[in-house]
Amino acid sequence: MRDEAPIDDGDGLPPKRLGGGEGGALAPFRTSHFRVAAAYTLLFVVGAVLILGTTFVIASAEIRGVSEREIRHDIAAFHSAFAGGGAAELRHAVHEHSEGAPGDSFFLLLDADGAFVDGNIPASLFRDGWFEGRMDEATVRRSQELMDAAATNSDGEVRLFSFGDAIGPFRVLAGRNSHILHETREIILACLVYGAGAIALLAIGMGYLVARGPARRVEIVAGITRRIVAGRFDLRLPVTRRRDEIDHLSADINRMLARIETLMDSLRQVSNDIAHDLRTPLARLRQRLDTMLRRPPEPEAFAASIEAAIAEADGIIETFHALLRIAQVEAGARRARFRTLDLSALVAKVCEVYGDVADEAGHGWTATIAPGAFVEGDGDLLTQLLANLVENAIAHVPAPGRIAVALEPDAAGWRLVVADDGPGVPEAERERIFRRLYRLDRSRSTPGTGLGLAMVAAIADLHEACIEVGDNAPGLRLNVRFAAVQPALAA
Repeated sequence: MRDEAPIDDGDGLPPKRLGGGEGGALAPFRTSHFRVAAAYTLLFVVGAVLILGTTFVIASAEIRGVSEREIRHDIAAFHSAFAGGGAAELRHAVHEHSEGAPGDSFFLLLDADGAFVDGNIPASLFRDGWFEGRMDEATVRRSQELMDAAATNSDGEVRLFSFGDAIGPFRVLAGRNSHILHETREIILACLVYGAGAIALLAIGMGYLVARGPARRVEIVAGITRRIVAGRFDLRLPVTRRRDEIDHLSADINRMLARIETLMDSLRQVSNDIAHDLRTPLARLRQRLDTMLRRPPEPEAFAASIEAAIAEADGIIETFHALLRIAQVEAGARRARFRTLDLSALVAKVCEVYGDVADEAGHGWTATIAPGAFVEGDGDLLTQLLANLVENAIAHVPAPGRIAVALEPDAAGWRLVVADDGPGVPEAERERIFRRLYRLDRSRSTPGTGLGLAMVAAIADLHEACIEVGDNAPGLRLNVRFAAVQPALAA
């Protein structure tokens, strides 16, 4: 089967179609598809054998039953003739049956000594009871009736199916040529064997064709995963238009890879930012301690230098603590503390606290909070999310400025808005402000570590909320969209 062209898997990244990659090819005979086809093949063959075998038994019994009934009818007629007219009537009945019999009916009458009296077959063929057997060529040549019967068969064979009985001092035999019964059995048996073989070959062939496509696709996936293990996290598994289980699995793996790639980029970015941003305070701390070691200051100045060094160390420690808190949030451990929260009450409480802080900083403050906003989440983390957004606005908006907080209904739930009329963020920098330790050039002279918005992004991601950065014309507008909780769950 031929694979269709891959399409986008919905993770926002362009689809990639790649070759099989390294390693041995996955044989179609070893795939689960082929094993299922083989199991169904066995099932079909067993079913065919049962059906044809049952047909064979029933057909053989029916054809044999017809011959048995005819033979019994002839023997009964001979008994009736002997009872009504004695030996003369019996001989007459056998003679009449022999003369008027079709080419596949045979009769024989012997006296008490076993000598031939009448009939159309040799006396040597008499057997007591039921008998079935093939006549040899010499025996066939001794009777014209047998030769006529043999001539009607393509193989020149005669099979005698007979019943011998004693009637008074005589022995009587009535029989039929069972060659047609034998041929019918052979035909049915041949149909059984060839039919089962044809079904098996067809099922195995179809199983191979069905398994070849998935085997090739799994081989492609395996090749790509080996390259991903080697470090190519930008690769993605192909997703076709079939939308079958392999496509669903590939799409889920692609989302996982996108997440891993994001985390790896974040890790590299954190490592670089730590190397650059913490190098300065560490170098400053070392220089201060080195100066104190080389030129010990006066006691009063020595205490001030020690306090400054401790402050530098505390700032560095606080940065690492913030990084650890972000890592803990991203690990998802706090998800176990989720419960239904009244987001309206939580936002009102935070606004009540930070309204006074904004006033003291010389900013105008407004808060518009819609009631009845229920969400699933961690109250402490959501409080920190809003606090970080408000503190970021207060710290970076020159006084006097206007800061507005709003909680309003949204199409999919609730939208938390923090807007200001400050200098804003250039459009090219808006996606970077949520990176750890990232700060705009104009903000590097202000206190802070550049981890506040990174914590906001981690908390929002934990709550499956969406953050949007927009222009407030002038200023910055941050929207955080939460999914609403059903009223029944909220109650």
